[in-house]
Amino acid sequence: MAENRSIDVSFRGSGGTALAGTLQLPAGADGRRVPAVLLVQGSGPTDRDGNQPPALITDLLQQIAGTLAGFGIASLRYDKRGMHANAASLPRDPEALAEFVRWRHFVEDAAAAFRALKSRPEIDPARAGLFGHSEGGLIGLAMAARPGGDAVPAALVLAATPGRPLGVVLREQLERLGRLQGAPDAILQPLLDQNDQIVARLEATGELMPDIAPGLRALYPPYLRLFWQAAAALDPVALVAGYGGPVLVLAGGEDSQVSPDRDALALGAALARRSLPVNAYAIGIVPGVSHNLKPVSRPGDPGFAGPVAEAVTTVLHGWFTGLGWASPSLQVAGQQGRRSPSSLTFR
Repeated sequence: MAENRSIDVSFRGSGGTALAGTLQLPAGADGRRVPAVLLVQGSGPTDRDGNQPPALITDLLQQIAGTLAGFGIASLRYDKRGMHANAASLPRDPEALAEFVRWRHFVEDAAAAFRALKSRPEIDPARAGLFGHSEGGLIGLAMAARPGGDAVPAALVLAATPGRPLGVVLREQLERLGRLQGAPDAILQPLLDQNDQIVARLEATGELMPDIAPGLRALYPPYLRLFWQAAAALDPVALVAGYGGPVLVLAGGEDSQVSPDRDALALGAALARRSLPVNAYAIGIVPGVSHNLKPVSRPGDPGFAGPVAEAVTTVLHGWFTGLGWASPSLQVAGQQGRRSPSSLTFR
């Protein structure tokens, strides 16, 4: 039986920065063009596979790539600028570093990766989409909204993607973490208030406050001030409403970082208001699943380990089958020969 193939690839991102990635091709792709999906990871120093080694290993995007290959869909995933295989390009000068990690460069890198994917002889450029996890979904939305329209995906999957401004989402994350750690209101509330002030100042001026509390300093290193200026100003609802293609909003019911109700449903409401000849979208909120789309076994389980939840695989297969991109039979580990349900329950 033919097997999936992984190919090391490289391309030039924003400003000519060299980027390395992995192209995964499904079995039987030789001699025919197949649909493809660009995979964009979440925030921080996350590598092409969805990991921040050695502390955080999820293999999320590596697993999604394998899942898509089982559907007959190719994928491209890549390391971020200045990180992992691309570490040699990271500037040492503080001002050069701040410029290097501007938000727009990450968006332009994704656009370059998308163009590189579509240009491959194995890929059907008319069936090229994007799967963005968490911050990666925002990058996908911003990429699709770029002037010129040279990197607009034919379809989007927004997985665990914020539907509200990042400052609001971050405040909720900080408050939740503080409550879990037992921080009293007298300590927690001033921290949350200062976070609001930091985000507002960054968005308005691109400058940090002079005296940031120790509990917030790791979030706002000086070199990220220009990144935050643009990222804090994003309006996910406006971005998704302006996109004209099919969208799957995918969320874990136990996501502790991005709210399935306040974020996924906000994106869904914006999609429902689109005025299109065919308004194709779905919102899949999967019970018992984490931010990283893994099963949550008990309260407090972060859901980092193990394979992607089977229910997530089923939702993805139903979505791509509906687009005409996937084979009707599942071909992923543990699910060979099963057919995707003819209808899926979306919330």
